[in-house]
Amino acid sequence: MRKTVSHTSAESINREHRKALYAGPFSIVPRYFMIPAAIGFLFILGPLVALLVNMPFAKLDSIIDEEVLGATRLSLYTASISTLICGVLGAPLALLLSKVIDRSRVKAVGNVLYAVIYTPIIFSPVVSGLGLLFFWGRKGMIGAWLYEQGVRITFTTTAVIIAQVFVALPFFVASAVTTLQAIPKEYEEIARVEGASPGEITYKVLLPLAAPGIFTGFLLSFARALGEFGATVTFAGNVKGKTETIPLNIDLAISGGTMSSALGSALMLISLYLCVFGLIGLFRFVKHMRSAASRR
Repeated sequence: MRKTVSHTSAESINREHRKALYAGPFSIVPRYFMIPAAIGFLFILGPLVALLVNMPFAKLDSIIDEEVLGATRLSLYTASISTLICGVLGAPLALLLSKVIDRSRVKAVGNVLYAVIYTPIIFSPVVSGLGLLFFWGRKGMIGAWLYEQGVRITFTTTAVIIAQVFVALPFFVASAVTTLQAIPKEYEEIARVEGASPGEITYKVLLPLAAPGIFTGFLLSFARALGEFGATVTFAGNVKGKTETIPLNIDLAISGGTMSSALGSALMLISLYLCVFGLIGLFRFVKHMRSAASRR
C-alpha cells in the first residue's frame, strides 16, 4: 500500500514538473515586463529607422563624394592598425590578468588593474582626449620629450590611432578575459603533466581555445575604433586627410550645413558596422556547424 501511494505521489510530482516546464514562455517572467521592454526596444529602434528613412538612397552619387571616401579610407586605415595594436597588447594583458594575477596572492591588485583598464569605457570621450593630450601632447609627460626628439604626436594620424587604441583596448581585454576564464583549468593541468612549457600551454592550449572570444574582441575593438569621436577631436583635432575620420567628417558636415555629406558619411559608417555584425554572425554560424558536426 505504501509503495502504491509512493509511486502515485512520484507520478504526480513528475506531472507537475512537466507541466511547469511546458507552462509557456511567461511562466518565469511576468507578462507586464513586455511594456518597458517594448519601450526600450523602440527607444533604440526609432532613431535608426528615422536615419534610414531620411537617407537619400536614390542620390548616392551626390552624397558619397571624394571627401566622404577620403574619411572612410582614413577610418579603415587607422581602425585596422589600432585593432592590431589592441590584439598585440590586449592578449598578453588578458592572459596575465586571468591566468596569473587572478590566481596569485595579489588578486586584489588585479581588481585595481581591471578598474584602470576599463576606465576609458566609463570616462567621457572628451576627458579621455584631455588625458591623452596631457600625456602625449607637446607639453605632456611623454610628449614633451618626444617633441624635443623631433617626434610630433598631436594633430597627426598617429594621434588618431593612439586615441582609438585607448578607447578600444578595454573591449578587447574584456572579451578575451571572459573567454580565458571560461576555459577549464583541467586542460592546463593535463598539458603541464605532459611536460608542456608555459609557452606551449599558452600558444597550443589557451589561445586556440580562446580564439572565439579573441576574434570577437578584435571585431568589438574595430567597431569601437571606427566610431571614436570625442577623444580624437580633443587630442588629434580635425585635420582633413590626417585626422578627419568618418565621425569627424559627419560633425564637420553638420556644422557646415551640408547634411547630404553627413548622411553619406553616416551611410558608410553603417555599412561598415553591418559588415562587422555579418562577420560575427558568420563566425557564430561556423562555430555552431562545427559543434553540431563534432556531436555526430
